[in-house]
Amino acid sequence: MSPLKVLTIAEKELREYLLKPGSISWGVVFPVVFTLAFAVRFGDVDHLAPGLLSISVLFGTTSFVSSSVIFERRLRTFERLLVAPVSYLEIVLAKVLTGSLFGLFVGLVSLLFLRFFMVYPIWSITLLVVYLVLSAVAFSALGLYVSLVVENPINAMTWLNLIRLPMMFTSGAIVSLLLFPRWFIAVGLLTPMTYSVDGLRFAMLHYYDVVNPLYSLLVLLLLAMVFVYLSVTRIEHLY
Repeated sequence: MSPLKVLTIAEKELREYLLKPGSISWGVVFPVVFTLAFAVRFGDVDHLAPGLLSISVLFGTTSFVSSSVIFERRLRTFERLLVAPVSYLEIVLAKVLTGSLFGLFVGLVSLLFLRFFMVYPIWSITLLVVYLVLSAVAFSALGLYVSLVVENPINAMTWLNLIRLPMMFTSGAIVSLLLFPRWFIAVGLLTPMTYSVDGLRFAMLHYYDVVNPLYSLLVLLLLAMVFVYLSVTRIEHLY
């Protein structure tokens, strides 16, 4: 694998898809407006901040990745990339990288807004960066895989919303999972976003709800690797 090839593809992706409607509407406008709405409504948003930050990263990463795949599959330019002297893994890693960078940008914008309303200081900046990066990579890989699995690329954003919107409520991002019955907590443990929310909660507020921060870190890393592998396998199956 060549890091230079990955960076070259990533630079092309950022240049071509940064201002696409899907990236702007669902990737920037929705998470930022959503964050501001909760911040203005509740004022003291310390307990909500980790969930709102995770939501911003989720929508930023998946929207950018899906926009690039939708346009390339519709215009049939994805095949040109496949016949280039690059491996499927390099293509996948480049797309995950660009999605992650875009998601981190959206997350940082949301974090700046949240800091104006938070009462307590962030407990660990280092851990916050670690969980933000891992969340961005895992969500970006998830978004890429979903976009490749959908037969009709036009429907990719619809399927992503069917996954993303329920995760906002089953992950403890808005309301703590500890307030729900045991069966709902079990559903939350099956939700990838739960590990992002609890990891960010520990980094920002020094406590967690249901998942030990070490487990959150390991699961996010595992999810990223699994979805990267599944994306490569899916491309091999399609082409």
